[in-house]
Amino acid sequence: MSTDLTMGLTAEPRRDRKSRTVADHGDVRRYQHGCRCRPCTTAATAAAKKRKYLRETGRGSMVPSDKVIARIWRLRAAGLSDAEIQTAAKIGPAHLYQIVNRTASVHHSTANRILAVPVPAPSGQPSGNGARVPALGTRRRLRALSAEGWPGKALDKHLATGDGYTSYLLRSEGSTVRLFTADGVRLMCDQLRGLRPEEHGVLPSVAAQTRARAEAKGWAGLAYWDDDDFDNPDFRPATSDEGLSFIQLGRRRHEEIAHLASFGVPEAEIADRLGMTPKYVHDTLRNMRKSAVAA
Repeated sequence: MSTDLTMGLTAEPRRDRKSRTVADHGDVRRYQHGCRCRPCTTAATAAAKKRKYLRETGRGSMVPSDKVIARIWRLRAAGLSDAEIQTAAKIGPAHLYQIVNRTASVHHSTANRILAVPVPAPSGQPSGNGARVPALGTRRRLRALSAEGWPGKALDKHLATGDGYTSYLLRSEGSTVRLFTADGVRLMCDQLRGLRPEEHGVLPSVAAQTRARAEAKGWAGLAYWDDDDFDNPDFRPATSDEGLSFIQLGRRRHEEIAHLASFGVPEAEIADRLGMTPKYVHDTLRNMRKSAVAA
């Protein structure tokens, strides 16, 4: 019975009572569960050295939680259940809720795992999934489109829904919407980003009235939002220090993107210079080119 032990083989690690699985060999979490094989020991030693280095250089291993929380809300809004997020990010249920409720610090490795969970990309086709997801992102996207000058009738037509449906969604106080509705609005947002309603069938007077109503209600245009921000209840867009309105700053950001692109600056570099996501810059330039061709 003792032969295996004398040959230097390691015993199986203890299993967490709250989890039926353990991390792979070479993962520090498996070492913490009791495994002492060479890969796990090496990983634990490297982690300890890194923590010591960060302390000695005045840096900690904890990171701000804002981006992590925003990603969790984005994943939820895309239809992932908390259990699916936990499995993909390799975290426990209690830890997920502590992060969202800001009752726990976020270790950089935990943050990296959560941020690495991919958001399901829209297929470009209407979704048939009727699951309930948080409605906040859907309302914010519709408000942002209103701030760009898109009236409800034009959005209804784009979504291929009954008249007044987007107005109903804007007025609704409900906490959830169907996933196929959230997907449709998200896809529409991507398609209309950077386009001027007046160049796509909306009367200039109607677009102006829509923008004015949105500005009076304090609704921010698309330039104020990154994809994760729409679904993050903790995010609040703010005007610039210059006191520009949402509409004015949105126009300025579009102008800045177009200016840099005219000099051949790559999209990734434009995003980095202006503090925007590469996707936002890509979608904006794509739609600007479409408008130019249509004109």
